[in-house]
Amino acid sequence: MREIFSGAEAMKCSVLQKSIALTLFISTSGCITLDRNAKQDWGEGAANLSPAQPLNNAAGRYDHWQAIAHVHVEGGSVCSGSLIDTRGANDDRSGPAYVLTSGHCAKGDANRYIENAPASGVVTFNYFQDTLPRQKPYPIIAIEWSTMRGLDVAILKLDRSLAQLMSDGITPLKLAIEPLAVDSNVLVVGAPMDGHVQRAACLQEHRADVFEAGWAWPGQLSNRCRDVRPGISGSPVLNRYTNEIVAIVGTTTQGSGLSRCTRNAPCEVSNGDSIKIPETNYATSAVQLEQCFAATRFNPKNSACPLGRATNFEHVFGDVYIRLIRDANGELIPVRWTQPFTSDQPFYRVKHARTLADCALDVGYGPVQPSHGDGSDSSSQELREGPGLYFMCVVGQPHNAGPAQRWDSRNAKIYYRWALAEPVKTPPAYRVLENTKDEFTVKPIGITPDLDVSRYQYKSGEPEMVDCQSSEGYKSVRPPLLDFKVSVGDGPKKVCLKTTDMAGNPSPISDFALPSQ
Repeated sequence: MREIFSGAEAMKCSVLQKSIALTLFISTSGCITLDRNAKQDWGEGAANLSPAQPLNNAAGRYDHWQAIAHVHVEGGSVCSGSLIDTRGANDDRSGPAYVLTSGHCAKGDANRYIENAPASGVVTFNYFQDTLPRQKPYPIIAIEWSTMRGLDVAILKLDRSLAQLMSDGITPLKLAIEPLAVDSNVLVVGAPMDGHVQRAACLQEHRADVFEAGWAWPGQLSNRCRDVRPGISGSPVLNRYTNEIVAIVGTTTQGSGLSRCTRNAPCEVSNGDSIKIPETNYATSAVQLEQCFAATRFNPKNSACPLGRATNFEHVFGDVYIRLIRDANGELIPVRWTQPFTSDQPFYRVKHARTLADCALDVGYGPVQPSHGDGSDSSSQELREGPGLYFMCVVGQPHNAGPAQRWDSRNAKIYYRWALAEPVKTPPAYRVLENTKDEFTVKPIGITPDLDVSRYQYKSGEPEMVDCQSSEGYKSVRPPLLDFKVSVGDGPKKVCLKTTDMAGNPSPISDFALPSQ
């Protein structure tokens, strides 16, 4: 069997009709067509883990991805996002146009949810490198939902209906209704801050409980698609063979240096131990998000909607790093951690854990307690299991009885402490720049939590006169540049450098010669 194309139809023949594994047929028009049972490869044969490919759409080749947009929410970050298909079975397009992106792109945080809030900004569709004159910008009028607690997700409302955007040639992307298995083929399609829409191919890998600078996301989907960099946040992770959105890119370890569990350097946490996996991206599942829409309108109160209930907490200031001290026998002395909090709910439950996944489980939470709402609520525990991360998970709830709602534990507010003890094993890190033949600039490098960039000290002098082990003569590296200069006009110098970890435990001491020997 073969398909015959008219002249007009032949012009529409696309490389998207290629099959990755099934027999191809050549029609009389010269187009490549395929068996009706073939899988459509939206990645066009791109190898997994190959560099991301910038896409051109002047000829309409990628019209199916006009819906993947450059997103700029005023007061938020520059990100990517997707126009989502909210039509029901009757093809009703009358509802607003909604864009799916990451919560941190739309002013989300881990304390307060944003719900149906007026907003401004622009979402620009058809954002390809060769379609600049034909880009399609639309104003944002509201943040319907934004959070970074439990999920990193936001839903934006535009000033037009879905019907209007579709009449402008923008085809919305469908949300997946079933999760993908590990090792399924996916595509990350989005626009980096310094570019336009690109496509990268890879496998979906393990689920992970991800922690980054106090944000906690249980059950994230991981992948290692290449070239995930600023601006790609909010991009859809697509099923390679259905073009459905399975997840939303949130964060990555690509380009994150040696720090871990801090901003732009996410980690995975289990039993208090932090594990940073290089070159790994993490994404919030989009599966079943279509349950958050009814009659083409956003409706998060549907019990099947996986966003869960919005409960808010006040921000609490304080140092999250705790220094563990040893007694005369070398044993670590337990430290008591008391955490105050304020919730907008009349009741709460608390769980203490060392594994993020435990916070997302309903079992193990304490009894329901009344909330005072004035900052006087607190919970306390003794940190006696040694160094590492400790979590306190708090669920706010409107009633003092009855079962918890399905997503309450996943959306728990998570407080943490990171206990650190001697010895610090990481030596001071630094870069040396040669200003002139007689002067060098030394720039110390911070590595969270091992090396505190704000506590570096140094001294320098004639090699035979400088004792790095002596505390005498050390100077603090001063802000704002956090560097220092060493003059060698009168001969070579020995430089000593030390700091502490984020809790104040002393680092090893590094020494080096300038000029280098």
